[in-house]
Amino acid sequence: MDNNPSDLLPVGAHALSADPRLADAVRQIGSTYGYDYFDDGAVRKTLSEHEAALRRLGRGGLVWAGSLATAVGIVWLVWAAAGKPDNMAVAAAPPAALLVLALAAFVQVNLQGRRKLRHPFLEGYRHVLAAARAHGAPVAFVPAWLTGRGGAALDVAPLPSYATPAGAPATGVRATPVAPPPKPAEVEEYERIADQGGWHDEAGWILVVAGAVGVGYAVVKDLPAAYASVLLIALGIWTWLSGHRLGRRQRELSGEALRYLDELTRSQASGAPVHELSPPLRKLLDTRL
Repeated sequence: MDNNPSDLLPVGAHALSADPRLADAVRQIGSTYGYDYFDDGAVRKTLSEHEAALRRLGRGGLVWAGSLATAVGIVWLVWAAAGKPDNMAVAAAPPAALLVLALAAFVQVNLQGRRKLRHPFLEGYRHVLAAARAHGAPVAFVPAWLTGRGGAALDVAPLPSYATPAGAPATGVRATPVAPPPKPAEVEEYERIADQGGWHDEAGWILVVAGAVGVGYAVVKDLPAAYASVLLIALGIWTWLSGHRLGRRQRELSGEALRYLDELTRSQASGAPVHELSPPLRKLLDTRL
């Protein structure tokens, strides 16, 4: 198996087979859709292929053409309106038509993406994850691309609802001789600081520029009190340096977090349950894919 964090599965075959009722449900799902969801290697490979196809679609020619047509159409429309033509409708017709074509391209990409998400393998795998959750099996994460989640955090193809059989409460995964690796302190620190920062550079430069303007005003107008704006320059430099240190620490710890994800991948293959990843680790996993 390739030692890569992207190999980490939402749920492994050991976890799916630990509960007999869940194993039976997964077998029925596999029979319905024609796939063996207990074969971790095949599941990993097929998921990777479908994700790559969706990524190619999102970066394909239609998206580029639609984006270019949108930019040209908007600029053309503004230019036409600025010219104050005698007949605005006639002047705006060509750029409006270009914008309509751009919208049609984006709609086509969206429809193609929805069709890809409805592939029988992916439909079945979403049922597998829903069943695993309903039976209490540890699901490390649900890939955002698998549910078609966009910027609005809406699922185009959400996990289906699944109810465990009446009269038989979910038992979850039974005891396993393989334990997941302990989480290192560096990884816990990464989870705490991963989402911090991101504003230091902008804030630092704004403060420096504001301070420089204040000092310039003090020189021109000969106002001694305005020289106090030099403090803004010092504050801006301190802010920038703080952000630089934070970013460097985040990069250092992200290496430890990636190694931890490697260990989770290996332990999952050995039968250890991998419980739900924290949002920072999930985001790191997404960026590594």
